Amino acid sequence: MPKKIAFFVSDMSNVFHQGQFTAAKAYAMEKYGAEVFAFDGKSDSATMTANVDQVLAQGMDAATLHIWDYETVKPAVQEALDKGIVMTSFFSPLGDSGLPTARSDEAGISYAMGVEMATQWKAAHPDTPIVMAQLGWPNHTEVKSGRTDPWVQGVLSVDPTATDLGCLDASKGPDTAKQIILDLVTQHPEVNLIYSEASNLTVGTMAALAPAGRGKMDNGKPLTEIVASVDFDEVEMKQVYDPNSSLKLSMGQQVIVLKKTKLDLLFSRITKLVIGGSQMLA
Repeated sequence: MPKKIAFFVSDMSNVFHQGQFTAAKAYAMEKYGAEVFAFDGKSDSATMTANVDQVLAQGMDAATLHIWDYETVKPAVQEALDKGIVMTSFFSPLGDSGLPTARSDEAGISYAMGVEMATQWKAAHPDTPIVMAQLGWPNHTEVKSGRTDPWVQGVLSVDPTATDLGCLDASKGPDTAKQIILDLVTQHPEVNLIYSEASNLTVGTMAALAPAGRGKMDNGKPLTEIVASVDFDEVEMKQVYDPNSSLKLSMGQQVIVLKKTKLDLLFSRITKLVIGGSQMLA
């Protein structure tokens, strides 16, 4: 059985990804006697592509991938498969590769958060029109289909007249998210529903709202806006349960469940291949 596992994460600066890597290291050693190594994508497609080359260079036996641009990385994936590296994917299906992909129901949760936020805003401010915005990765297929679009649809299901300012590109991280929010509340002070699509971005989002006199609730009643996030790390937990913070929802990624799902999927594929299957790309 493989002993060295490449564990791809999209951005290790995200507390959620730090947590799942830590949990994966313990689980892989305990259940499979394998050592897990983090491959940090740094929220950058070129870095993720380069990391696939490093799977071979660092002598990994198998890899659970998290990459955004499959067509670019396809030759490197094929080379790794040709040399016997067993691979699966998380979050983003790898085109025509046929490699198994683990992904949670982000779309359903995002839709539900949109419904809840619109409902709560209308209850508190029935005469104030809903104006919404998202911070994330506007050109990322899985983020768009799992977070942005269903969340907007959820809001519109409650208020079809709501205005959508669109998804703003915060892919460079929390500092970018902070500046986006500062500009947003200056140019569109009427914005009142915000979906910050990763916990590291939400650090910047909430840091920008406070000095602008926003980010406020009054014992659970929204005063300035309602904010939703993704990952639900320790920092977010404190704010979600703070009755005076406008961060009130987060799509809780379950670190323990996720690391188990990703590694069990990978080792299930390893078992099948050992029996005699093939993992050549289609």
